[in-house]
Amino acid sequence: MKLKQYLIPFIFGFIGIFAFSPFSIKPLIILSYAYLIRELVYRQNSSLKKVISWSFGHWGFGMSWLIVSVYYYGENSIATSLLIFILLILILTTFFTLPLLVLRFRLFSKNNLSQYIELLYISSILILSELSRNYLLNGVPWLIPGSVFLDTHAQYIYPILGVTGASMLIYMIAGLVALNWVTNKNISYLVFLGSLILFIPTAIEEIADERDIYVSIIQPSSDPFLKYKNGYKNEIEQNILNLIEKTSPKSEIVVLPEAELPYLMQSKDFTNFIKNIDISNKEFISGVWSYKDEHLYNSLININTRESYNKMHLVPFGEYIPFISSLRGIISFFDMPMSNVKHGNKNQQNISIFEDKTINFAPLICFDIAFSNTVRKSNKSSYFMINISNDTWFGESIGPYHHLDITRVRAIENNKWIIRSTNDGFSAIITSNGTIVDKIEKGITGVINSGINIEKDRSFYNVYGYFIPYILSILIILISAIMFKCRKIHS
Repeated sequence: MKLKQYLIPFIFGFIGIFAFSPFSIKPLIILSYAYLIRELVYRQNSSLKKVISWSFGHWGFGMSWLIVSVYYYGENSIATSLLIFILLILILTTFFTLPLLVLRFRLFSKNNLSQYIELLYISSILILSELSRNYLLNGVPWLIPGSVFLDTHAQYIYPILGVTGASMLIYMIAGLVALNWVTNKNISYLVFLGSLILFIPTAIEEIADERDIYVSIIQPSSDPFLKYKNGYKNEIEQNILNLIEKTSPKSEIVVLPEAELPYLMQSKDFTNFIKNIDISNKEFISGVWSYKDEHLYNSLININTRESYNKMHLVPFGEYIPFISSLRGIISFFDMPMSNVKHGNKNQQNISIFEDKTINFAPLICFDIAFSNTVRKSNKSSYFMINISNDTWFGESIGPYHHLDITRVRAIENNKWIIRSTNDGFSAIITSNGTIVDKIEKGITGVINSGINIEKDRSFYNVYGYFIPYILSILIILISAIMFKCRKIHS
């Protein structure tokens, strides 16, 4: 019986992940969060352990790619991999659960009006809980509920209120389902069925053949197990040079993925490699390791102009180790040279292209794209985005699918096309409406020869919309607290 009590919430947390790619059974996100809200708010005898069980089901499955990264590609034992994975899930569960504990204290009476105000209050707490994940362990903004609206009519919220506004809508609907789940199940079913309207797919976007800028994207699919082994350097270089030969003559920009070359930008190897490339009539954008002031950076460089950008948001347990001073030396994984990368500063400039330098793009490396405010700030004056990534570390997990969807959401939020180059997939050209124009699948070596349109106009979200859900949430929480105080005084 006790097992059943914790298995059911675990399953409801687990099924929420099926709302995301590659499964895309989108309405499951409503059911998953409706159960969570019911247990937190509307079930007086509900145990906190159920909420923790829900969190383990949700984060455990949703972040399972971490085991793949640490075990297969970090070359660690299964015990070490599980230890790191469980540590991250415990931290995520704690940070997710703690802000929600206030929901266990009922601030409102049980009349109809108060109950619906309470739904706004619940949604606001969940939004602030979501915001906190931008700062946990340098930020883990993964599995954001609002991103499931991608490819539905509800995605038109993104350029207005962003993915956070979409999450708020999901929380409100889930709260309405949870409220009636306890009081009137028939209404709960109707609310859930009515919400399915939001998930109606959008029509396929028609894209004109003519483009403003023609580009080539290179996907090398190098073996990550051999990348830093002695003797493999020449094979990596030759593979890239062969792919460059396949780029279209009319391409104006060639983009290589994150840190594909196994040496530093300041090295003689890098200088010699550049000599093999004709940069006279194309702009070459590449990921590369760089070293400055005794710090290692994960960088993006315009090889023609030498303008560069250093990655701001590092992957926990990948590029940096939380609590590194305590852990380094205990387990070999924590002694890896790439596990102590320095993050770039927050005031970096966009990178310009072409001789007149009148056009610039927002550079984003891998995990940077997951941070909506970072992307928003980068696109205040940009014409498009370039996102380079190394998704080989995800292996065959669900991670690359999530990462691609996050990238598409950022395109819609900011009204900008995105050039996305990855080591092993998915590389893609993405329109300002989130449509994938061209794509190379995972595990395929190849080149995309395509083009993008430039968009100078900023979206409403980019100028104002990012702040609105957070301001509303804070106001709702303050008003709720005042209402509760007044009710106590008059009772």
